[in-house]
Amino acid sequence: MTSEIYTLIDASLMQQNRFNTISNNLANINTNAFKKDSVSFNQTLSMENSSITDFSPGPLQHTGNKLDVALGGQGFYKIQTPRGIEYTRDGAFSLNGDRLLVTKNGDSVLGENGPIKIAAGNVSIGRDGIVKVGDKNVDTLAVVNFQKPHLLNKGGESYYRYQGDAQDVFTPENINIQQGYIEGSNVNPTEEMIKMIEIMRVFEATQKAIQSMDEVTSKMVNDVGVLQ
Repeated sequence: MTSEIYTLIDASLMQQNRFNTISNNLANINTNAFKKDSVSFNQTLSMENSSITDFSPGPLQHTGNKLDVALGGQGFYKIQTPRGIEYTRDGAFSLNGDRLLVTKNGDSVLGENGPIKIAAGNVSIGRDGIVKVGDKNVDTLAVVNFQKPHLLNKGGESYYRYQGDAQDVFTPENINIQQGYIEGSNVNPTEEMIKMIEIMRVFEATQKAIQSMDEVTSKMVNDVGVLQ
């Protein structure tokens, strides 16, 4: 009987883990380029590293801002942060006081030649990532992808840290950058709400089963002394 209760408790913890993951997905519906997470049954059993990130692209949203760029396919922008090199798909960029291209966190967006400095003038960013001011080439956005994307860990603020080897990082052959757009979240709120309702029902059923089993166990313990 005890083993059955532990099994039910594990099932409750699994549903709680799934619920927390979906809640976080829903909280980031409006976060630029957010990638939803999910929890698989087999991984939940270990209760370690149970989140799987879905890197499918989100919808592109037109902004008209010349410094906003969205990746139409796979890849990540390379960013210089105080913690080292990190990666993002959030292309809501701007210029700081030194006219360096930066993220919303103020971190430098890297090009092939390092941080990108843009002089005053008409800025254009091509589909291939080439940054121009007027007719002059300034640099090319550093866009990379990974042989083992499952080793990308979310670091907050739409950043990712890669835990794999440096040789696993490569430049995609076909880069499709859309100027004047940003990528939205790939979370489908309807799907996530349906999943959440299912989880709540399973959780409630599991709790009732635990309560019933506890009542049976309690009755067995309390009545054993009066059995003839």
